Amino acid sequence: MVDIVTSRGGTVDSTRVDCYYRLSNELFSFVRSGDRYAARFELSLIVIDDDDYQVTAETIRDSVLVDTEVEMRVMDHSRAKLYTTYLPPGEYDLEIKLYDQDTGSQHDMARPFEVPDYYKDRLSVSDIQFAGLVLEGSSNVGLERRGIRIVPNLTRAFGEDHTDMYIYYEVYSDAAGEAQQPLSVVYRIKSPSGKVMLDREEPLERQGHIGAYSGRFDTSDLPQGIYTLEIEVDDRAVRNRAKASSEFHITWQFLLPLTTARNFREITEQLRYIAKNDELDTLKKYRDAPAGEQKVALEAFWKRRDPTPDTDRNEHMITYYRRIAYANEHFDDGLRKGWRSDQGRVYIVYGPPDEVERHTWDRSYSHPYQVWHYNNISRSFVFVDFDGYGRYQLYRVY
Repeated sequence: MVDIVTSRGGTVDSTRVDCYYRLSNELFSFVRSGDRYAARFELSLIVIDDDDYQVTAETIRDSVLVDTEVEMRVMDHSRAKLYTTYLPPGEYDLEIKLYDQDTGSQHDMARPFEVPDYYKDRLSVSDIQFAGLVLEGSSNVGLERRGIRIVPNLTRAFGEDHTDMYIYYEVYSDAAGEAQQPLSVVYRIKSPSGKVMLDREEPLERQGHIGAYSGRFDTSDLPQGIYTLEIEVDDRAVRNRAKASSEFHITWQFLLPLTTARNFREITEQLRYIAKNDELDTLKKYRDAPAGEQKVALEAFWKRRDPTPDTDRNEHMITYYRRIAYANEHFDDGLRKGWRSDQGRVYIVYGPPDEVERHTWDRSYSHPYQVWHYNNISRSFVFVDFDGYGRYQLYRVY
Protein backbone atom coordinates (compact mmCIF):
# COMPACT_ATOMS: atom_id res chain seq x y z
CA MET A 1 0.00 0.00 0.00
CA VAL A 2 1.69 3.21 -1.20
CA ASP A 3 0.85 6.90 -1.31
CA ILE A 4 3.08 9.58 -2.83
CA VAL A 5 2.85 13.25 -1.80
CA THR A 6 4.98 16.09 -3.20
CA SER A 7 5.76 19.51 -1.73
CA ARG A 8 8.26 22.32 -2.25
CA GLY A 9 11.91 21.50 -1.59
CA GLY A 10 14.58 23.79 -0.23
CA THR A 11 16.00 24.93 -3.60
CA VAL A 12 14.47 26.05 -6.89
CA ASP A 13 15.41 22.80 -8.65
CA SER A 14 14.19 20.54 -5.84
CA THR A 15 10.82 19.05 -4.92
CA ARG A 16 10.28 16.99 -1.81
CA VAL A 17 8.76 13.56 -2.54
CA ASP A 18 7.30 11.64 0.40
CA CYS A 19 6.56 7.97 -0.26
CA TYR A 20 4.38 6.49 2.47
CA TYR A 21 3.98 2.72 2.56
CA ARG A 22 2.57 -0.12 4.64
CA LEU A 23 3.27 -3.80 4.10
CA SER A 24 0.77 -6.62 4.35
CA ASN A 25 1.97 -9.57 6.39
CA GLU A 26 0.48 -11.97 3.84
CA LEU A 27 3.35 -11.03 1.51
CA PHE A 28 5.82 -12.77 3.82
CA SER A 29 6.59 -16.36 4.72
CA PHE A 30 6.78 -16.67 8.49
CA VAL A 31 8.88 -19.21 10.36
CA ARG A 32 8.56 -20.10 14.01
CA SER A 33 10.98 -18.24 16.24
CA GLY A 34 10.55 -19.44 19.82
CA ASP A 35 6.98 -18.69 20.85
CA ARG A 36 6.47 -16.25 17.97
CA TYR A 37 6.64 -16.16 14.17
CA ALA A 38 9.23 -14.17 12.21
CA ALA A 39 9.69 -13.01 8.63
CA ARG A 40 12.86 -11.38 7.31
CA PHE A 41 12.81 -9.19 4.23
CA GLU A 42 14.58 -6.61 2.12
CA LEU A 43 12.60 -3.69 0.72
CA SER A 44 14.09 -1.72 -2.17
CA LEU A 45 12.58 1.60 -3.25
CA ILE A 46 13.96 2.74 -6.61
CA VAL A 47 13.12 5.94 -8.50
CA ILE A 48 13.43 5.80 -12.31
CA ASP A 49 13.21 8.92 -14.49
CA ASP A 50 11.49 9.19 -17.89
CA ASP A 51 14.77 8.30 -19.62
CA ASP A 52 14.75 4.99 -17.73
CA TYR A 53 17.70 5.98 -15.54
CA GLN A 54 17.82 5.15 -11.85
CA VAL A 55 18.09 8.45 -10.00
CA THR A 56 17.84 7.31 -6.40
CA ALA A 57 17.38 4.12 -4.40
CA GLU A 58 17.23 2.84 -0.88
CA THR A 59 17.24 -0.71 0.49
CA ILE A 60 15.82 -1.44 3.90
CA ARG A 61 16.46 -4.70 5.74
CA ASP A 62 13.92 -5.47 8.42
CA SER A 63 11.88 -8.22 10.04
CA VAL A 64 8.33 -8.74 11.24
CA LEU A 65 7.42 -10.56 14.44
CA VAL A 66 3.87 -11.70 15.20
CA ASP A 67 2.35 -13.75 18.00
CA THR A 68 -0.34 -15.74 16.16
CA GLU A 69 -1.00 -17.33 12.79
CA VAL A 70 -3.93 -14.94 12.27
CA GLU A 71 -1.54 -11.97 12.37
CA MET A 72 0.41 -13.47 9.47
CA ARG A 73 -2.47 -12.59 7.13
CA VAL A 74 -3.18 -8.97 8.07
CA MET A 75 -1.85 -5.52 7.31
CA ASP A 76 0.69 -3.98 9.64
CA HIS A 77 -1.36 -1.12 11.08
CA SER A 78 1.47 0.45 12.99
CA ARG A 79 2.35 3.93 11.77
CA ALA A 80 3.10 4.30 8.08
CA LYS A 81 6.71 4.03 7.04
CA LEU A 82 8.14 7.03 5.19
CA TYR A 83 10.77 7.29 2.47
CA THR A 84 11.68 10.86 1.48
CA THR A 85 13.77 11.98 -1.46
CA TYR A 86 14.28 15.24 -3.39
CA LEU A 87 13.91 15.36 -7.17
CA PRO A 88 13.83 17.95 -9.95
CA PRO A 89 10.45 18.43 -11.66
CA GLY A 90 9.57 15.69 -14.14
CA GLU A 91 7.89 12.32 -14.53
CA TYR A 92 9.10 9.26 -12.65
CA ASP A 93 8.32 5.69 -11.65
CA LEU A 94 8.67 4.35 -8.14
CA GLU A 95 9.68 0.69 -8.26
CA ILE A 96 9.20 -1.34 -5.10
CA LYS A 97 10.89 -4.71 -4.73
CA LEU A 98 10.09 -6.83 -1.69
CA TYR A 99 12.47 -9.76 -1.22
CA ASP A 100 11.68 -12.52 1.29
CA GLN A 101 15.01 -13.60 2.78
CA ASP A 102 13.68 -16.94 4.00
CA THR A 103 12.12 -18.18 0.76
CA GLY A 104 13.92 -16.12 -1.88
CA SER A 105 10.60 -14.99 -3.39
CA GLN A 106 10.18 -11.43 -4.62
CA HIS A 107 7.16 -9.18 -5.14
CA ASP A 108 7.47 -6.22 -7.49
CA MET A 109 5.28 -3.23 -8.14
CA ALA A 110 5.69 0.09 -9.94
CA ARG A 111 3.91 3.38 -9.40
CA PRO A 112 4.20 6.33 -11.84
CA PHE A 113 4.15 9.83 -10.38
CA GLU A 114 4.75 13.41 -11.44
CA VAL A 115 6.95 15.92 -9.64
CA PRO A 116 5.64 19.50 -10.10
CA ASP A 117 7.68 22.70 -10.09
CA TYR A 118 6.49 24.65 -7.07
CA TYR A 119 8.79 27.61 -7.83
CA LYS A 120 7.67 28.58 -11.33
CA ASP A 121 4.52 30.50 -10.27
CA ARG A 122 4.08 33.24 -7.69
CA LEU A 123 1.43 31.12 -5.95
CA SER A 124 1.16 27.34 -5.80
CA VAL A 125 -0.39 24.57 -3.70
CA SER A 126 1.27 21.28 -2.76
CA ASP A 127 -0.23 17.84 -3.20
CA ILE A 128 -3.14 17.09 -0.90
CA GLN A 129 -2.31 14.58 1.81
CA PHE A 130 -5.29 12.61 3.10
CA ALA A 131 -5.22 11.62 6.74
CA GLY A 132 -7.15 9.71 9.35
CA LEU A 133 -6.30 12.37 11.91
CA VAL A 134 -4.53 15.75 12.02
CA LEU A 135 -3.40 17.35 15.28
CA GLU A 136 -1.88 20.75 15.86
CA GLY A 137 0.51 21.26 18.76
CA SER A 138 2.67 18.88 20.78
CA SER A 139 1.87 15.19 20.32
CA ASN A 140 3.56 11.85 19.71
CA VAL A 141 0.83 10.74 17.32
CA GLY A 142 1.51 10.48 13.59
CA LEU A 143 4.22 12.14 11.53
CA GLU A 144 5.29 15.76 11.95
CA ARG A 145 5.11 18.37 9.17
CA ARG A 146 5.73 22.02 10.01
CA GLY A 147 4.29 21.75 13.51
CA ILE A 148 1.30 19.63 12.48
CA ARG A 149 1.01 15.94 13.35
CA ILE A 150 -0.47 13.78 10.58
CA VAL A 151 -1.73 10.19 10.67
CA PRO A 152 -1.62 9.32 6.94
CA ASN A 153 -4.50 7.51 5.24
CA LEU A 154 -2.65 5.68 2.48
CA THR A 155 -5.78 4.25 0.91
CA ARG A 156 -7.52 7.65 0.80
CA ALA A 157 -10.64 5.71 1.78
CA PHE A 158 -13.34 6.94 4.14
CA GLY A 159 -16.76 5.58 4.98
CA GLU A 160 -19.04 4.24 7.69
CA ASP A 161 -16.37 3.70 10.31
CA HIS A 162 -14.18 6.65 9.30
CA THR A 163 -16.46 9.47 8.22
CA ASP A 164 -14.09 12.28 9.26
CA MET A 165 -11.74 13.04 6.37
CA TYR A 166 -8.69 15.07 7.33
CA ILE A 167 -6.29 16.72 4.91
CA TYR A 168 -2.96 18.53 5.00
CA TYR A 169 -1.53 20.83 2.33
CA GLU A 170 0.94 23.67 1.90
CA VAL A 171 0.64 27.02 0.12
CA TYR A 172 3.66 28.78 -1.41
CA SER A 173 3.39 32.54 -2.02
CA ASP A 174 5.89 35.10 -3.30
CA ALA A 175 4.01 37.95 -1.61
CA ALA A 176 6.16 40.58 0.05
CA GLY A 177 7.04 39.93 3.66
CA GLU A 178 4.96 42.87 4.86
CA ALA A 179 1.76 41.57 3.24
CA GLN A 180 -0.95 41.39 5.89
CA GLN A 181 -4.25 40.46 4.28
CA PRO A 182 -5.29 36.82 4.69
CA LEU A 183 -5.56 34.37 1.83
CA SER A 184 -8.82 32.61 1.03
CA VAL A 185 -9.50 29.02 0.07
CA VAL A 186 -12.43 27.28 -1.60
CA TYR A 187 -12.90 23.55 -1.00
CA ARG A 188 -14.99 21.61 -3.52
CA ILE A 189 -15.91 17.94 -3.42
CA LYS A 190 -17.14 16.54 -6.73
CA SER A 191 -18.96 13.26 -7.24
CA PRO A 192 -17.95 10.62 -9.82
CA SER A 193 -20.37 12.31 -12.27
CA GLY A 194 -18.88 15.77 -11.64
CA LYS A 195 -21.68 17.06 -9.41
CA VAL A 196 -20.50 19.50 -6.74
CA MET A 197 -21.29 17.90 -3.37
CA LEU A 198 -19.56 20.56 -1.25
CA ASP A 199 -18.51 24.15 -1.94
CA ARG A 200 -16.99 25.85 1.10
CA GLU A 201 -14.96 29.07 1.30
CA GLU A 202 -12.76 29.98 4.26
CA PRO A 203 -10.05 32.55 5.08
CA LEU A 204 -6.50 31.30 5.53
CA GLU A 205 -4.15 32.96 7.95
CA ARG A 206 -1.04 34.19 6.13
CA GLN A 207 2.02 32.34 7.42
CA GLY A 208 4.72 33.84 5.22
CA HIS A 209 6.15 32.40 2.02
CA ILE A 210 5.23 28.87 3.13
CA GLY A 211 1.96 28.09 4.88
CA ALA A 212 0.91 24.75 6.36
CA TYR A 213 -2.82 24.12 6.57
CA SER A 214 -5.22 21.35 7.49
CA GLY A 215 -8.93 20.69 7.11
CA ARG A 216 -11.66 18.30 8.18
CA PHE A 217 -14.70 17.14 6.22
CA ASP A 218 -17.68 15.04 7.23
CA THR A 219 -18.23 12.35 4.58
CA SER A 220 -21.16 10.58 6.25
CA ASP A 221 -23.66 11.81 3.63
CA LEU A 222 -21.59 10.79 0.60
CA PRO A 223 -22.63 7.59 -1.20
CA GLN A 224 -20.01 5.03 -2.14
CA GLY A 225 -17.76 6.04 -5.04
CA ILE A 226 -14.62 7.87 -6.14
CA TYR A 227 -14.68 11.61 -5.43
CA THR A 228 -12.41 14.54 -6.23
CA LEU A 229 -11.35 17.14 -3.68
CA GLU A 230 -10.36 20.48 -5.21
CA ILE A 231 -8.54 23.20 -3.30
CA GLU A 232 -8.41 26.70 -4.83
CA VAL A 233 -6.37 29.35 -3.01
CA ASP A 234 -6.64 33.08 -3.76
CA ASP A 235 -3.84 35.46 -2.75
CA ARG A 236 -4.69 39.05 -3.60
CA ALA A 237 -1.21 40.16 -2.61
CA VAL A 238 0.16 38.48 -5.74
CA ARG A 239 -3.09 38.75 -7.72
CA ASN A 240 -3.11 35.08 -8.41
CA ARG A 241 -4.98 31.83 -7.72
CA ALA A 242 -3.64 28.30 -7.47
CA LYS A 243 -5.34 24.91 -7.45
CA ALA A 244 -4.69 21.36 -6.33
CA SER A 245 -6.96 18.36 -6.69
CA SER A 246 -6.87 14.69 -5.82
CA GLU A 247 -9.18 11.68 -5.64
CA PHE A 248 -10.43 9.91 -2.55
CA HIS A 249 -12.79 6.99 -1.96
CA ILE A 250 -16.01 6.50 -0.05
CA THR A 251 -16.48 2.80 0.64
CA TRP A 252 -18.87 0.60 2.51
CA GLN A 253 -17.11 -1.34 5.25
CA PHE A 254 -17.30 -4.56 3.24
CA LEU A 255 -15.29 -3.07 0.36
CA LEU A 256 -11.74 -1.82 0.28
CA PRO A 257 -10.69 1.00 -2.06
CA LEU A 258 -9.76 -0.73 -5.27
CA THR A 259 -12.76 -3.05 -5.41
CA THR A 260 -15.20 -1.80 -8.02
CA ALA A 261 -18.37 -3.32 -6.59
CA ARG A 262 -21.14 -0.73 -6.51
CA ASN A 263 -24.18 -2.73 -5.50
CA PHE A 264 -25.29 -5.68 -3.47
CA ARG A 265 -25.43 -8.00 -6.47
CA GLU A 266 -21.72 -7.64 -7.22
CA ILE A 267 -20.80 -7.79 -3.54
CA THR A 268 -22.49 -11.19 -3.24
CA GLU A 269 -20.99 -12.42 -6.51
CA GLN A 270 -17.53 -11.62 -5.13
CA LEU A 271 -18.15 -14.13 -2.34
CA ARG A 272 -18.56 -17.11 -4.66
CA TYR A 273 -14.96 -18.27 -4.19
CA ILE A 274 -15.51 -18.96 -0.48
CA ALA A 275 -19.28 -19.13 0.07
CA LYS A 276 -21.28 -22.34 0.20
CA ASN A 277 -24.17 -22.75 -2.23
CA ASP A 278 -26.81 -22.38 0.47
CA GLU A 279 -25.13 -19.19 1.72
CA LEU A 280 -25.21 -17.68 -1.77
CA ASP A 281 -28.85 -18.67 -2.16
CA THR A 282 -29.65 -16.91 1.12
CA LEU A 283 -27.82 -13.74 0.13
CA LYS A 284 -29.55 -13.65 -3.26
CA LYS A 285 -32.87 -13.29 -1.47
CA TYR A 286 -31.71 -9.89 -0.18
CA ARG A 287 -30.91 -8.38 -3.59
CA ASP A 288 -34.05 -6.24 -3.57
CA ALA A 289 -34.20 -5.77 0.20
CA PRO A 290 -33.53 -2.45 2.00
CA ALA A 291 -29.85 -1.57 2.48
CA GLY A 292 -30.08 -2.15 6.23
CA GLU A 293 -31.23 -5.75 5.77
CA GLN A 294 -28.51 -6.36 3.17
CA LYS A 295 -25.92 -5.12 5.64
CA VAL A 296 -27.18 -7.43 8.38
CA ALA A 297 -27.04 -10.42 5.99
CA LEU A 298 -23.46 -9.64 4.99
CA GLU A 299 -22.42 -9.13 8.60
CA ALA A 300 -23.81 -12.55 9.46
CA PHE A 301 -21.90 -14.14 6.56
CA TRP A 302 -18.57 -12.68 7.66
CA LYS A 303 -19.17 -13.23 11.36
CA ARG A 304 -19.15 -16.97 10.70
CA ARG A 305 -15.65 -16.56 9.27
CA ASP A 306 -14.18 -14.18 11.83
CA PRO A 307 -11.02 -15.77 13.34
CA THR A 308 -11.13 -13.25 16.22
CA PRO A 309 -14.84 -12.75 17.00
CA ASP A 310 -14.11 -10.90 20.23
CA THR A 311 -12.39 -8.02 18.40
CA ASP A 312 -13.71 -5.26 16.13
CA ARG A 313 -11.59 -6.42 13.18
CA ASN A 314 -12.44 -9.38 10.97
CA GLU A 315 -9.04 -10.33 9.59
CA HIS A 316 -10.45 -12.87 7.11
CA MET A 317 -12.78 -10.29 5.60
CA ILE A 318 -10.04 -7.66 5.37
CA THR A 319 -7.65 -10.10 3.68
CA TYR A 320 -10.31 -11.25 1.23
CA TYR A 321 -11.22 -7.76 0.05
CA ARG A 322 -7.61 -6.69 -0.05
CA ARG A 323 -6.96 -9.55 -2.46
CA ILE A 324 -9.95 -8.51 -4.56
CA ALA A 325 -8.54 -4.99 -4.63
CA TYR A 326 -5.17 -6.31 -5.81
CA ALA A 327 -6.80 -8.52 -8.45
CA ASN A 328 -8.82 -5.59 -9.83
CA GLU A 329 -5.67 -3.49 -10.09
CA HIS A 330 -3.35 -6.08 -11.64
CA PHE A 331 -5.45 -8.67 -13.51
CA ASP A 332 -8.04 -6.61 -15.38
CA ASP A 333 -7.80 -8.02 -18.92
CA GLY A 334 -9.98 -5.44 -20.66
CA LEU A 335 -12.95 -7.81 -20.94
CA ARG A 336 -13.77 -8.36 -17.30
CA LYS A 337 -12.80 -7.08 -13.89
CA GLY A 338 -9.67 -8.49 -12.34
CA TRP A 339 -11.47 -10.43 -9.63
CA ARG A 340 -13.37 -12.40 -12.29
CA SER A 341 -10.23 -13.44 -14.19
CA ASP A 342 -8.48 -16.79 -13.75
CA GLN A 343 -5.42 -15.16 -12.24
CA GLY A 344 -7.60 -13.05 -9.96
CA ARG A 345 -9.53 -16.10 -8.77
CA VAL A 346 -6.37 -18.01 -7.86
CA TYR A 347 -4.86 -14.95 -6.16
CA ILE A 348 -8.01 -14.32 -4.11
CA VAL A 349 -8.25 -17.94 -2.94
CA TYR A 350 -4.56 -18.66 -2.30
CA GLY A 351 -2.93 -15.23 -1.95
CA PRO A 352 0.40 -14.14 -3.46
CA PRO A 353 2.36 -17.01 -5.04
CA ASP A 354 5.71 -17.91 -3.52
CA GLU A 355 7.35 -17.80 -6.94
CA VAL A 356 6.31 -16.62 -10.40
CA GLU A 357 7.91 -17.85 -13.63
CA ARG A 358 7.29 -15.50 -16.57
CA HIS A 359 7.95 -16.79 -20.07
CA THR A 360 7.43 -14.55 -23.08
CA TRP A 361 8.34 -17.34 -25.51
CA ASP A 362 10.20 -20.62 -25.60
CA ARG A 363 10.58 -23.46 -28.07
CA SER A 364 8.17 -25.76 -26.27
CA TYR A 365 5.27 -23.34 -26.41
CA SER A 366 4.29 -20.55 -28.83
CA HIS A 367 2.37 -18.35 -26.38
CA PRO A 368 3.50 -16.29 -23.38
CA TYR A 369 2.78 -18.03 -20.11
CA GLN A 370 3.28 -17.78 -16.38
CA VAL A 371 3.67 -20.42 -13.70
CA TRP A 372 2.63 -19.59 -10.15
CA HIS A 373 4.16 -21.83 -7.48
CA TYR A 374 2.58 -22.22 -4.03
CA ASN A 375 4.94 -24.09 -1.74
CA ASN A 376 2.55 -24.31 1.22
CA ILE A 377 -0.03 -26.32 -0.75
CA SER A 378 2.47 -27.99 -3.13
CA ARG A 379 0.60 -26.81 -6.22
CA SER A 380 1.50 -24.84 -9.32
CA PHE A 381 -0.82 -23.00 -11.72
CA VAL A 382 0.00 -22.45 -15.39
CA PHE A 383 -1.60 -19.40 -17.10
CA VAL A 384 -1.32 -18.93 -20.87
CA ASP A 385 -1.87 -15.76 -22.92
CA PHE A 386 -3.43 -17.38 -25.98
CA ASP A 387 -4.36 -14.20 -27.89
CA GLY A 388 -1.33 -12.05 -27.05
CA TYR A 389 -3.33 -9.33 -25.27
CA GLY A 390 -2.28 -10.14 -21.73
CA ARG A 391 -5.40 -12.18 -20.98
CA TYR A 392 -3.86 -15.09 -19.11
CA GLN A 393 -6.16 -18.12 -18.85
CA LEU A 394 -5.69 -21.03 -16.46
CA TYR A 395 -4.28 -23.87 -18.56
CA ARG A 396 -3.04 -26.48 -16.12
CA VAL A 397 -2.67 -27.23 -12.39
CA TYR A 398 -0.04 -29.64 -11.14
